[in-house]
Amino acid sequence: MRLLFLPSLLFLFFQNILSQNLTTLRDDFRGVYINPLLYGQRYEIEEGSPYLNLEFGPAKIGDREKTYLVRFNAYEGSVEVWIQENKVIELNNSSDERIKMLDGSNKEYVITTYLDPKGDLKKGFLEELKVSNNYTLYKKEIAKYFEKVQAGAYKEEQPARFEIADPQFYFKLVDDDATIRYLSNNKKKFLSVFDSQNADKVKELIKKEKLSLTKKEDIIRILDGIYGG
Repeated sequence: MRLLFLPSLLFLFFQNILSQNLTTLRDDFRGVYINPLLYGQRYEIEEGSPYLNLEFGPAKIGDREKTYLVRFNAYEGSVEVWIQENKVIELNNSSDERIKMLDGSNKEYVITTYLDPKGDLKKGFLEELKVSNNYTLYKKEIAKYFEKVQAGAYKEEQPARFEIADPQFYFKLVDDDATIRYLSNNKKKFLSVFDSQNADKVKELIKKEKLSLTKKEDIIRILDGIYGG
């Protein structure tokens, strides 16, 4: 009995140490553990992925010295951090974090609060496209999920899949209330986020330079023209 009992105690001891170490990591990021293959099991997809980067990439998170492996779920709007095999932390959206990619892309993301296209307050990750003295421009990439469509008399079968949609753009003013607002690609709605004086300037600038509201370079040109680069 003693020989059987001792291995059981050792197993429980090391299991407890492992659990404490993982809990420390989890609490540091204020996130929850998930199965890294969860999306595939949940949606039974045949094509595509909800991730911007299917493979985890190196990144710095906040002011932590350690380099972590992360990936971005563009369907859930969440960021996942690789801890070990089958141990992935989903960062808790209740906290703000800054993520700087070290994969050669030089992309920087923030987990923050913003007003979505419906005017609802949401929390998720946004990529910083430009940070100036007067404004910051962000991009939000979105994955859309399409359920499987069975073949019919006049239609072909469509597999269950994820597709990356056109990005959304957001901005905030430094001297404003720091609210991150959605920039619609609809001209009337786009102009509505500016005061009347600046809206007239934006309208004139769009017409004069034939600028697009779906291209980041043109949106930067508009914001620089109003607020300065």
